[in-house]
Amino acid sequence: MRARIEDGWGARAFDHGGMTEMGAYGYECTQQAGLHVNESEFIVEVIDPATAAPSRDGELVLTNLGRVGSPVVRYRTGDHVRLAEAPCPCGRTFHRLEGGILGRLDDMLIVRGVNVFPAAIEGVVRRFPAIDEFQIEVFRAGELDEVRVLVEVGDTAGASRLQEALRASLGIRLEVAPVPPRSLPRYELKARRVVRR
Repeated sequence: MRARIEDGWGARAFDHGGMTEMGAYGYECTQQAGLHVNESEFIVEVIDPATAAPSRDGELVLTNLGRVGSPVVRYRTGDHVRLAEAPCPCGRTFHRLEGGILGRLDDMLIVRGVNVFPAAIEGVVRRFPAIDEFQIEVFRAGELDEVRVLVEVGDTAGASRLQEALRASLGIRLEVAPVPPRSLPRYELKARRVVRR
């Protein structure tokens, strides 16, 4: 999505992180290598969402230090993040969230025993410029949830290439089905691309 915005506007797009409960807690530097957490104002933790044990990949937990009117201690954000291990080339030493916010833990799908985040699916779909829009369809097959990715793409070969890219990136085979152009909904604000049938 960033590449499309930057190409369309001829500009660089930078990410930042914030929420009503916390305020703005993170920013992206010129290296665009993830969100730096402003540790002069926030204490950052990443925990395993099931056990609450410290982790490099898991749920973002924040404590704000400078919000007098609404202090929040160890706020579980529900955001899936990964702490970067290597220092940022920009030289900043604040913790960095590699890839920014990777998805929402409450959006996670369990497909044949594998955790799949809609944001991870979107990350693969957006590698294919020929795909205008997509939708993730979740449906029951017996006792298990299955996922089908509907894509507005001109040919079945494009759908096959996407299906292979999803398998390689996510480690699970997801059905990819081409649909006619302009047949999927468009949204003015936040897109709702996960549909349960």
